[in-house]
Amino acid sequence: MNNTQNYKYMVVEDERLIRKNLIKKIESLNLPLTLIGEASNGVDAIQLINQNCPELVITDIRMPQCDGLELVRYLHKNHPAIKKVILSGFDDFSYAQAAIKYEVKDYLLKPVTVEALSESLQKLLISLGSKSAELESYRADTGRLDQQSICNLIETYLQEHYQMDISLQDLADRFGFTQEYLGKIFKKYTGETLSKYLTRLRVNEAKHLLLNNRELEIQKVGELVGYKDGFYFSRVFKNHTGIQPSEFRNRSE
Repeated sequence: MNNTQNYKYMVVEDERLIRKNLIKKIESLNLPLTLIGEASNGVDAIQLINQNCPELVITDIRMPQCDGLELVRYLHKNHPAIKKVILSGFDDFSYAQAAIKYEVKDYLLKPVTVEALSESLQKLLISLGSKSAELESYRADTGRLDQQSICNLIETYLQEHYQMDISLQDLADRFGFTQEYLGKIFKKYTGETLSKYLTRLRVNEAKHLLLNNRELEIQKVGELVGYKDGFYFSRVFKNHTGIQPSEFRNRSE
């Protein structure tokens, strides 16, 4: 497959032999994918993901401590750019349904054949290699939705538009509610303020850009995740992570 860029991936599977066998199958396909980590549970996986920022995570659905659905839910909320593939030995449609709402790109039954794996990964590479089309103007009829549904819509909007200049007033105007009401229900159902949630999304995406696009200047990374002022971006990044963007990038070399 002709592709000049290599994409980083992670495998999360609690059974070591299955995990190693899956990695071996992926490597046999000679695709532009580089393994940057493996984990036996979702807790360890989250730590590795925050450190290494892969473009793809392949995870088992049944694991101790933090299972695959919890992991993809975390990724959906905190690292929306990461592509997700779920593996399962349980042919249960309810699992597939649960995964769909977290934008899982594929759902493969174990034991996974090389052919099924190849088809799935080829499709993902096309998705990774192509630029996303401009998102359609976001409109929703919120008049008949409950608070939880409204909160979910706000989360989705932020996940898709975090790189834009977004204020609470913008959200209030778009969804047709007061700032106070939106801020109150968002905090109620997510446990954090809108600004903190948006900052976390932006910083996590900045981590991806810093590690995977080293030719980009720090200021440009800030612009791409929604911060026009490079100094302000660096301050926000340090407040969130404890280190400067340049330190984060250099630390992984």
